[in-house]
Amino acid sequence: MKSVQVAYIQGRPGAHPMHKKFAEAVSATFHFVDFKMRWQDREKSILYQITSWFVCAFSFPSKKKYDIFLVDNLHFMPVLMKSFGLISKKQKIVAHMGSHTLYFIYAHRFSKPVEYLHIQALKRYDALICEGKMAETLVREILGNATPKIYAIINGIPEEHFPKQINLNLKNKNILFIGHGTGKERMWYKGLDLMIAAFALAKEKDSELSFTIVGEWDKDLQEELLKDYNEETRKSINFVDETPQLDKYINNSSLYLHCARGEAYGLTILIAMSYGLPTLISEWTGAKEVVEQIDKKFIAPINPQDIATKINWYFSLDIKDKEAYSAKFREIGCTYTEKRVLSDFNEKFLQLEKDFGFIK
Repeated sequence: MKSVQVAYIQGRPGAHPMHKKFAEAVSATFHFVDFKMRWQDREKSILYQITSWFVCAFSFPSKKKYDIFLVDNLHFMPVLMKSFGLISKKQKIVAHMGSHTLYFIYAHRFSKPVEYLHIQALKRYDALICEGKMAETLVREILGNATPKIYAIINGIPEEHFPKQINLNLKNKNILFIGHGTGKERMWYKGLDLMIAAFALAKEKDSELSFTIVGEWDKDLQEELLKDYNEETRKSINFVDETPQLDKYINNSSLYLHCARGEAYGLTILIAMSYGLPTLISEWTGAKEVVEQIDKKFIAPINPQDIATKINWYFSLDIKDKEAYSAKFREIGCTYTEKRVLSDFNEKFLQLEKDFGFIK
């Protein structure tokens, strides 16, 4: 029987490490979405970008040989291939929705024309692979009855990030966040402003608190985030450049904080949990489906006061309660292994292939 041929279309600088592993698991051939007219990591005009969509759609290499075009996030170029009959009706375009895009549509974060284009593109995909229950819920809220086939998957911890040495210090009062990016849009969806504001409020009631932020953030953005806080609060917030030594910072913290606005899942949440680090997240962070298995008290609405209240609640617990929570977080977190999530993805992708008649 002929094997199913899969083209994997990714943005620049490249797909998320786990997304790449998903594509490799189905033996996909990799292509950049802007392979002919590069724009994604360069400052190009809107006209240039739109031209690139069309040029790349019409010149996509060997497009007739692929059965499935697996697309990392919601890109317009594959939709043009389908809309202009550049691929046959038997060939399918499938979007892997594992970013903040769905929440940005839902929260009307895009301009009206851009939001409209995203919704129209979403409708025209043959199937959507939704990373987590939150993404699936958002698709159904946005599209209603126009929803394409949906396959919900889970995310997990790459082998290289699984705990090597665990030596948590739950007696200290350091809070940790791991995440990076450039620009205000990424800061907004990561919720960094929310977390800093919540930390400042929590510190008013507990002066011993400190906050470590690991990741690459623009220096001017850091200053903008901190400018309205007093000197004591500013000194308690430590920005650390991105580092491969995550275990060092995890082991030196007693609470992981990740209160995002639309984070599809949140890989660093799973990594922190696998160390046994109690983790407080927002209601609009995809990994809440994992955290709620421990205790819904660790899920907060996306406003600083509610997050601060939960931070103070956690640090008011005695060490035995913290250790008990730590054990639960580690037990659940360690189940989200690379092997498990790749197996889950393969199972869902196989079902997709069957549903579209590629295999029996």
